[in-house]
Amino acid sequence: MNLMLAGSFGEEVNAIIFGGRLIALAKKDGGIRPITVGYTLRRLAAKCANNHVIGSRSQELQPQQLGAGVSGGAEAAVHATRRLVQNLPPDHVIVKLDFSNAFNCLRRDAILDAVAAKMPEIYRLVHAAYSCEPILVYGEHELRSREGAQQGDPLGSLEFCEAIHPLLTDLQSAVKIGFMDDITLAGDVQTVEADVNTISNHSVDTGLKLNISKCEIIAGNSVAIHDSSILSKFVKVTKDEMTLLGAPVVKGPAQDAALTHKIDQLKKALERLSMIHSHDALVLLKNSLSIPKLLYLLRTADCSDNPLLATFDNTLRSGLSSILNVDLSDIQWLQASLPVRHGGLGIRSAQMLASSAFLASAASTHDLQQSILPQCIGTLDDESLAAVETSWISLSNSPKPDAESAHIQRAWDKLVAERYEGMVWSHATADIDRARLLAASSPHSGDWLAAPPITSVGLRLSDEEIRIAVAHRLGCKACEPHTCGCGKAVDARGLHGLACRRSAPRQQRHSHLNDIIWRAMKRAQIPAVKEPVGLMLQDGKRPDGTTILPWSRGKPLAWDVTVPDTYAYAHVTNSAREAGSAATHAAANKNTKYNQLFNTHVFFPVAIETGGTWHHQAVELVQEIGRRTTIVTGDVRESTFLFQQLSVALQRGNAVSFQNTFITS
Repeated sequence: MNLMLAGSFGEEVNAIIFGGRLIALAKKDGGIRPITVGYTLRRLAAKCANNHVIGSRSQELQPQQLGAGVSGGAEAAVHATRRLVQNLPPDHVIVKLDFSNAFNCLRRDAILDAVAAKMPEIYRLVHAAYSCEPILVYGEHELRSREGAQQGDPLGSLEFCEAIHPLLTDLQSAVKIGFMDDITLAGDVQTVEADVNTISNHSVDTGLKLNISKCEIIAGNSVAIHDSSILSKFVKVTKDEMTLLGAPVVKGPAQDAALTHKIDQLKKALERLSMIHSHDALVLLKNSLSIPKLLYLLRTADCSDNPLLATFDNTLRSGLSSILNVDLSDIQWLQASLPVRHGGLGIRSAQMLASSAFLASAASTHDLQQSILPQCIGTLDDESLAAVETSWISLSNSPKPDAESAHIQRAWDKLVAERYEGMVWSHATADIDRARLLAASSPHSGDWLAAPPITSVGLRLSDEEIRIAVAHRLGCKACEPHTCGCGKAVDARGLHGLACRRSAPRQQRHSHLNDIIWRAMKRAQIPAVKEPVGLMLQDGKRPDGTTILPWSRGKPLAWDVTVPDTYAYAHVTNSAREAGSAATHAAANKNTKYNQLFNTHVFFPVAIETGGTWHHQAVELVQEIGRRTTIVTGDVRESTFLFQQLSVALQRGNAVSFQNTFITS
């Protein structure tokens, strides 16, 4: 890294290390879009350099340039443009400029001059990259990179923004918004026209050429543009058709088209997800292909009352039911759409989230919007805010968050989620349902939903295990009523197997959880043995494990795992009143059983309910093991990983216990 940052390599080495592999993608118009993936060492060095300068440079570039290190820059640009469109003076226009192949045409001497002037501490690295002609490999072919900002370079965006920033600051339009090569200007016709001509005249200096056929102009009917003006050649777009940085600016056809496109993408994704394992599909849907694909649109566009959001939710609900092989009633879908911490699956509803996302984005980018807009517009509020706030209040039935937390989406969303969680609770009339909801919303009960489905470390659940885990969490029908091998009736939820006395998998579940804890001890370099002999000579009882070295206060640690059933007849009444009551009862029994060890050992009962609720001593032990493992590995996520492993093991054990009820002999 240091050699590369110092530009110490020769030209032959630079040509290789600053090169990359080419991928050819098809454009919608039939052309080819070449994508370069830079080599790992080069990307690491560039990221180190970028991390060193991006903080100070992003402050210098904004508000004219929002594309390099500006948090919420794209969202601020859309919100500011909406306020501008709503209050556009009669004689003003807005233009969106498009450049032909901008990144690949930018002059490299302009990049080097900008870096030398503004970021001399990283100049050696940048000069090494651009003073040679790096080799791009495509199959068996080799090409030379000779023009433009290099693809595959983490510094590429910053370099581009720095190179065109002097030109952007020289423009005279009232509003100048740059997001890398996407430039938007607004002002009176004459000033905007002069700025567009300035940009066009500097094409020799910058290498950037306007693509007139894709440039757009938004103007009122009263604005006259003479035929000789360059603006007359721009594509005329109405306000309700205007988009900026991929987001519709105001309500209208553009917003409907954007939402329809997202729905079509979701349908295609769901069709493909049905072809892979349920656990993989659930993780991809939750973290990537559902609301995450829509969130930018929800944060930048006022679409909280758009009926297409209901279509999106219905498509998502149908696809989720198909992936998980469960039949979701209205109330079960409502629970599934809640955040995991509220007892849901984290497959968020667009209708539930839309107003919270928009209001949080508008609040978090307000100061940046003010710096973008001229003073006459900056004093006027976004006309959309009042309607969205009304929509949010109807969803949450709560007052707005205070000013300090209004910029945080969770602050808005939490109040809405709590309202809908209350609606789910209103349908939980039986003790078993109340116990289920309390367990589902308890800490760490949903950690299996955050675990990456990696087979090699035992984190991937089978399709049937995922189906059963979701059915038990949401209260769905898991099976047809039948009789267990022990002779007792099993209802449609299939909960009997979790505590059946004749269920052999219950012991397997216990052993698996204990084995994970023992292996975690080894990972933390703490010698430990399972089921040690001779600790309690009076009755011969053996805890599940003990450390050989002192754990705390000069005493070794002893632990014992127990998995009480949340829904067992003896526990369900108390479980419906207080989350973790079964775990508390089981932990008390373990403390009584091993009270003779208290003089010689630090004892921890590891009580985890079948519903997922943890006893506080089990949580403390796992957190301490994770902390000690972090000291060894340096990875601060060790506690999180251990919680996920144990949560997945619990769901796997529950599924095996459930399936054991179908064995009749």
